[in-house]
Amino acid sequence: MIFVAKIEVLVFHRALLEQFGGQDGFLNEGALDAALIAAENRAWYEAAGLAECAATYAFHLASAHAFLDGNKRVAAAVAETFVVMNGGALEATDQELLDLFLAIAASRMPRSEVETWFREHVVIR
Repeated sequence: MIFVAKIEVLVFHRALLEQFGGQDGFLNEGALDAALIAAENRAWYEAAGLAECAATYAFHLASAHAFLDGNKRVAAAVAETFVVMNGGALEATDQELLDLFLAIAASRMPRSEVETWFREHVVIR
């Protein structure tokens, strides 16, 4: 599997802030590092597949609040980019994605449910 590098996440974050607005900077850079390594750890130590690793990115990046602003947006961008980088596609409407990331950020959806959502929406091409 190809994983998303921290520098790529920072580029996504900057681009999303430029496009949609928000305050730049970290709230907790260590939380970003932990969120990024979580997907890799699941792949290597739990044999997690594409959907599960994408869900791990989505869940941990949206709930970690590593950035001052844009956490849900960057979580969505990273999760989808990860799927595409690994030969898949994320088939979901903008509203479905919005609902998912709002639920994650509000702690209304545990990671297990996020994984189920991704298994239903990730298609391997």
